[in-house]
Amino acid sequence: MDIIIETLIILYFLFNFFLLPYGYNCFYMVISSRQYKSPKYAPILNHNLVTIQLPLFNEKHVAKRLINSVCEINWPKDKMEILVLDDSVDETTNIVDEEVKKFYEKGYNIKVIRRTNRLGYKSGALQNALQYTNGVYVAIIDADFIPPKDFLEKTVFSIESDPGIGFVQARWEHLNREYSKYTESFAIATDGYHIIEQTARSAKGLLFNFNGSAGLLRKESIIDAGGWAWDTLSEDMDISYRMQLKGWKSLYLRDLPVYGEIPATMQAFRTQQGRWARGSVQCAKKLLGKVWLSSKNLLQKIEATLHLTYYMISLWMFLGLIVTVPLLAFNKFPYITNPIFIILFSALTISSFTLYYATLTQQGISVIHKLPYIGLLALIGYGISAKVSIEMIKGLMWSGGSYQRVPKFNILKNTDKIESSYNVLKSIPWIELFMLVYTALGIFFAYINNSWGIMGYLLIYFLGYFTIAYSCLSF
Repeated sequence: MDIIIETLIILYFLFNFFLLPYGYNCFYMVISSRQYKSPKYAPILNHNLVTIQLPLFNEKHVAKRLINSVCEINWPKDKMEILVLDDSVDETTNIVDEEVKKFYEKGYNIKVIRRTNRLGYKSGALQNALQYTNGVYVAIIDADFIPPKDFLEKTVFSIESDPGIGFVQARWEHLNREYSKYTESFAIATDGYHIIEQTARSAKGLLFNFNGSAGLLRKESIIDAGGWAWDTLSEDMDISYRMQLKGWKSLYLRDLPVYGEIPATMQAFRTQQGRWARGSVQCAKKLLGKVWLSSKNLLQKIEATLHLTYYMISLWMFLGLIVTVPLLAFNKFPYITNPIFIILFSALTISSFTLYYATLTQQGISVIHKLPYIGLLALIGYGISAKVSIEMIKGLMWSGGSYQRVPKFNILKNTDKIESSYNVLKSIPWIELFMLVYTALGIFFAYINNSWGIMGYLLIYFLGYFTIAYSCLSF
């Protein structure tokens, strides 16, 4: 029995120590993001042919909006090729056909590409579309985004500022930030990634990823990197890292916002985060060895490691909770009394808040006003750890997998209604329900052992899992 207890104690400390690099990296990201300099744009005199690819699958609520907004982009019609990559099996196909016909008759170079199967899901559609792509550059806009009219003017100017740039990425903004308390929190999390982390990586010359939408890629760099692959569920991260390992540069455009929908429900967000977690760890498994064997400098390699394994934060949190409960059951929970350790982990607790504080102040948003949503985001982070951890374990064990899409509803204001026919919104959150019971056991053991300090820690997890389970089941 003693060896089991000792092993659990060692694991508990290991899982917590593994969190430290990610927490302290938040401070580095905040500091580095301040070094970002926005590019100065100038009019483009010679327009190259640009292909805009619009990957779609059952997007009946937003397909028309997408095609209309893309056709409003300021770019010569004879220099813009629009490919609608429609894998839909519902009424989206009729909507797409009607819109494509309308704009084709107006003189736009627009057509639909359909496949007989969904091999490779989105990445398969993108790879298939390369044979129909005539542009020098490829812009990719997902179904839920609305590109601004100057999108190509700014992205093409930026990519042409250096022939070594393989892709440029615009910042994601949000159409439905104020739809609910959840979308307010999701927006803060997304802004932290885009406004601080992606900005910092670009400013410091670190490796960062194309985000799958609202970006412009050089066709030559896509081909040079080996094209789109579907052995991971994060085809965007995969190809952008392969580009950079081939020597192509990347550029982030913080001051070019492209508005899109963030997940409107907790179930959709849960699905999205699970897929991103699984895909990113698959990319880490596939690419980290190549990163460390490359000629990149040590800082780039370390930051790439933290970037590709970012979702490991949830796994370490989840595993730390798993070993905490049996330690409490045996009344052997180790309390940290060393002042060095206390200081070390105390600083860790404010790292995420520092990042979100910088995110909000960068946008001129009141931190005080958004404090409730930061608090809710913290609970969501704890609550989502179980789902993310399960998906990461799957990603470590297997390549590829089923691409669970996040439905878009054309939700713009809080009075809009969500159409609820999508199966992705109907699954029961079994893992969160189980963890509610498991965490409650931990709270019970903490109570009978008078372990009041750890009880607060467990209560946060309990509230986090309750938040996820309740919000998924109440939809």
